Amino acid sequence: MRRVATLVFAVAFVLAMQTSALADPVQHFGTFRVQCGPDLQVLVGKPGSSPIVSVNGQSSTSVNILMGLTIAIDGVVVFAFHKPFTEHQQVTICTGLDEPPGVSVVAETLVTPRN
Repeated sequence: MRRVATLVFAVAFVLAMQTSALADPVQHFGTFRVQCGPDLQVLVGKPGSSPIVSVNGQSSTSVNILMGLTIAIDGVVVFAFHKPFTEHQQVTICTGLDEPPGVSVVAETLVTPRN
């Protein structure tokens, strides 16, 4: 009986691990659009590091890592933070496209791996 219980627990554990590994982050967080230089990116709205769903309409497997953020309302900065980064890291400046009128969001990001 003890072996059967252990086997049932092990099978349930493996199935749970497979189910969580297949989870789609878009279903949990939604997406938003940003303009990063000439590129239009669609990101998963996940704090810290966001999977990039697409770049200029083409699917992507890259991740956008937030290194800094500035939020302004009617031209007045209401929030800003910046993480330190080294000179060899290529920081990309992105501007939010889905903000309400009068609100601007500018992010400093690292894209990994770079496409």
